[in-house]
Amino acid sequence: MAASTGIVLAVGSITAANELIFAPLDGQKVSFNWRIIPATGGLALALAGLEHLSRPFAVGLAWLALVAVLTVPFGNAPTPLQNAITIMGYNK
Repeated sequence: MAASTGIVLAVGSITAANELIFAPLDGQKVSFNWRIIPATGGLALALAGLEHLSRPFAVGLAWLALVAVLTVPFGNAPTPLQNAITIMGYNK
């Protein structure tokens, strides 16, 4: 398994869990975006191929994707950080 694959799978898992678990806990009705699954697989394959050219660059892109998925709203739900803040009661 490539070094960036685990990070990319975490990105896809966080996005899917945000839409399936965290957004409904926040009281939002969100339909699951099924395109997350093939997009995660495609990104994992692309970064695994890129690792043959430059391993640090591919792993760095994977980490940037992880930071982006936490702070930028992808899919049909708000960001995981926004949902966590609302669930904990800090944002009313």
